Amino acid sequence: MDAEAFAQVLDQLSTQIGSGEPGQVPAVRVPAVWTVNADGQRYDVPSGWLQRGLESARRAPSTWPAERSKLIAQLDALRFEARALLERDRPERAPPEHDVARGVLTDVLAPPEFRQMAQQNAFTRLRERAFDWMRRMLERLAGGPLGRRGTAVALAWILSILAGIALATLAVRAFMRPDRRLSSLDDPTMDRAKPARAWAREALRAPDAREAIRCAYRAVVAGIEEEGTWRTDDSRTPREYARLLADGHRRRTLFTDIARRFEEVWFAARTPTDDDRSAVLARLKELGCLPAD
Repeated sequence: MDAEAFAQVLDQLSTQIGSGEPGQVPAVRVPAVWTVNADGQRYDVPSGWLQRGLESARRAPSTWPAERSKLIAQLDALRFEARALLERDRPERAPPEHDVARGVLTDVLAPPEFRQMAQQNAFTRLRERAFDWMRRMLERLAGGPLGRRGTAVALAWILSILAGIALATLAVRAFMRPDRRLSSLDDPTMDRAKPARAWAREALRAPDAREAIRCAYRAVVAGIEEEGTWRTDDSRTPREYARLLADGHRRRTLFTDIARRFEEVWFAARTPTDDDRSAVLARLKELGCLPAD
């Protein structure tokens, strides 16, 4: 619609909302977006704020008088702006409220949903320029029907789909590729039958705190298995192991402490400290895998 028709729609909405009983919310239906053409430009004006205001008032009718005043003020601001578009080429006839209305409209358009709409419009313009560039290239290379805009649009979508498939394939391959940092627990060179004391000694000799925590976790899993509580299963996560321990189990606090540090360092990428190293080694002494000082 043009600016004049848009202003008339806003007038009707303002009248419809302003009339009726004070506690009665009118049944107003509006499109998700008003599309207005003026001065050779297209403006997309979302109406989500109006729909949300009406829905909120229907849920809480006592708020309708205040909500109605706010909605009418916003409609008035949009109506002033629409009429200003009609007077843009005739500044001597511009209404005196123009500057005030523009300031009010700026406040109305401040919420994130309006900024998002502006970004979408920018993306649409960028896409249109890309299609125009492709059409010109096709006309230059082939001319005739191959250079028509419809063909350019179709080819652009085909190329976009192919690019998306290629990116998805690369992402799947990257996801399926084993990460040595996170899969060292499943390294086939690891001796899963290694006793808890052997893992504890490796934790003690580890060159850094990160490796010490990993070896300490393996030691406590093996140590609790040696006590007969469970059988080691490499597909089990630390939290699944923890759920196998009853609340009153004597090793529960020890295990959850080491497992928590292991998860934070190995899976949440937290940088371990010397205090982490000292803590897990102390737990291994408590488990009996390392000699007490």
